[in-house]
Amino acid sequence: MTTRPSEFADARFSSAKWPRAEWRGVYCDLLRRVVTEMDFNVAEEKLSDATILRLPGVGVSDSRTTAFRTTRSRAMAKGTDDYIFFMCLEGAATFSHLGRETSIEAGQAILLSSCDPHVIERAMSHHLFITIPKAALGPMAANADAALMTPISCVGEKFSLLASYVRLLMQEPDLAANYIQDLVAVSIGATQEATEVAAGRGIRAARLRAIKADIESNLASGDVSSDALAGRHRVSPRYIRKLFEGEGTSLSQFVLGRRLALVCRKLADPRLAHRTIGAIAFDAGFGDLSTFNHAFRRHFGMTPSEARQSVAVQHAPLEPGGRTGQARQSATGEAAT
Repeated sequence: MTTRPSEFADARFSSAKWPRAEWRGVYCDLLRRVVTEMDFNVAEEKLSDATILRLPGVGVSDSRTTAFRTTRSRAMAKGTDDYIFFMCLEGAATFSHLGRETSIEAGQAILLSSCDPHVIERAMSHHLFITIPKAALGPMAANADAALMTPISCVGEKFSLLASYVRLLMQEPDLAANYIQDLVAVSIGATQEATEVAAGRGIRAARLRAIKADIESNLASGDVSSDALAGRHRVSPRYIRKLFEGEGTSLSQFVLGRRLALVCRKLADPRLAHRTIGAIAFDAGFGDLSTFNHAFRRHFGMTPSEARQSVAVQHAPLEPGGRTGQARQSATGEAAT
């Protein structure tokens, strides 16, 4: 009897953390319960690493593996009704499925049916393995069954968005699985209606997440203007502004908020206690201290100095009687010794 995946699951697996005789069984059990069931035949001692996630409507495995063979028998396939989207990011793989044999390499993908048996031979590779119920993906795709066992080129924005959004989904499992369904549907050929929905939902969300991640990594020394972001993500500056307006904010407000949050984290870091507040503000991308001080006080309701001092009080060692050195200084007017 096939065990259906749980509705919510999140696991990070490394074969290096398990004894040689046990890791195969552990990994197979994780995949069976979270994504889909299959048997493994691995020549190497280590599989490498995998992140496995299950949400209602989608199961994902992001794996870096040594060469191995997986088999999904007819008994395992019985009672399931999903599409399996296999995206090869590095290496190569050969599939035997539906009476055909097809190979793909890095930069290609293939669509399988979970209700039919298959065999996959993989070289050392990095791949995404996504399962989506046919009831969800079928109506969105122009003809999903016609795409089965046909190599799909993964060149272009829609595939880079899919790969980047899956990685974000791994980090933040509360993101909507519907967006993954949108992006897979567009990848294999969506209907016009589904394409329009995806443009306003899945693709939009993936682009916004990618742009936000870009901003986070370039707050200090990079250019996070709308023109620079538009150039890196191949969209118009107006489109970027509209993405943030759709969230009830603006690009400049978002950037300001992230810079203030970065400063606040650094002020709370005791390892940076020797750095001046001005230096920390400049490191976060602020070019004017007066503007920074005004924005910080308006956002947090205190000055940067007060914020750093409140953190210092919280982390100061207690003296006999339960008071901190700062508290004694405040009470007596004398410096703590």
